[in-house]
Amino acid sequence: MKTILVVFGTRPEAIKLAPFILRAKEDKRFHVVVGSTGQHREMLKPLLNFFDITPDFDLDLMKPGQSLVDISMGVMKGLNDYLLNHKVDGIVVQGDTSSCFIASLVAFYHRIPVIHVEAGLRSGDIYSPYPEEFNRKATGLVAKFHFAPTETSKQNLLHEHYSPESIFVTGNTGIDALFEVNKRLTASTLGEQFTQKYSFLNPKKKLILVTVHRRESFGKPMEEVMKGLVALSKREDVELLIPLHMNPQVRASAEKIFGDAACWIDKGQSVQPGQSKIWLCEPIDYVPFVYLMNQAHLIITDSGGIQEEAPSLGKPILVAREKTERPEAILAGTSKLIPLEHLAFLKTAEEVLDTPEIYNKMSHAKNPFGDGKSCERILNVLAEQL
Repeated sequence: MKTILVVFGTRPEAIKLAPFILRAKEDKRFHVVVGSTGQHREMLKPLLNFFDITPDFDLDLMKPGQSLVDISMGVMKGLNDYLLNHKVDGIVVQGDTSSCFIASLVAFYHRIPVIHVEAGLRSGDIYSPYPEEFNRKATGLVAKFHFAPTETSKQNLLHEHYSPESIFVTGNTGIDALFEVNKRLTASTLGEQFTQKYSFLNPKKKLILVTVHRRESFGKPMEEVMKGLVALSKREDVELLIPLHMNPQVRASAEKIFGDAACWIDKGQSVQPGQSKIWLCEPIDYVPFVYLMNQAHLIITDSGGIQEEAPSLGKPILVAREKTERPEAILAGTSKLIPLEHLAFLKTAEEVLDTPEIYNKMSHAKNPFGDGKSCERILNVLAEQL
């Protein structure tokens, strides 16, 4: 039995590693240890409770206003201290966060095989997205196993001269997570609870679900997107729901651009259907967010995970970024880039909303990121080769 340590720090990592942890714990070929850096503890708690996952250790790194350097130093020391006292056969990291890269580096220092889930994504610009493009490339340098979600990701790795024998195309574990959540929503009363919670949404309007938070968009690019959203909200047939990221720069831009055009739903005030065309709320936990994705007519986002998940729900995606490391979605026709200039932004959004041929083609395109069996494929490879 091989002991594998699964390390995560952020909510997106935990979402994509949760189905892997669940499957691995059921697999008698492995002993699984779960480690959290604790940097997103409050955001992680509802998710881990939903999946019934309890970390075996927590580095307790959550502090207000911490920098990337602070996070990196904390992960390095905490994980190093753990590995000095515990033997593991492999360390699983996911994606492109600072916790992913630093955990990989510490594993390398301890000569422990690095298992990189969601390997091979590339934008081609080291500063976009920042710092994710660097993190995933640097993690690749020390990884023994590269689990690429798509053939495009595999080709990126081959182009960088990684051994073909170390690369495995598995699909994306985020799709496994999405299917698991949808299954649990159907089998419980949670869906009814969420319907009641979001009863202020007008079923006669097309719901546009929006998330914007990328660092490289702070300032003018993000404000242009928000101006485009205000213009879009003036249509009679739509309403917008925007879970607003906690970053002070995102909040400042939202206050500046939205002003009185938006209404907060969770500030202690009662809200009624039709009261607003732009609804703002605090960040939403993953499970209710999946519910809202199911209700949405269109999704506008700069999030990587949503680009992967929404196609499985038949939802067209407009990606509010200058470039994406997930070109598969654009090639498959499930998503398209939307300009970061408010007039061009509005024109693109309305083109999708008002052209049935475009909307239907996007909503019916096949998801290129997976079929919900990625974790099973990863575990089979590790059982044979770790």
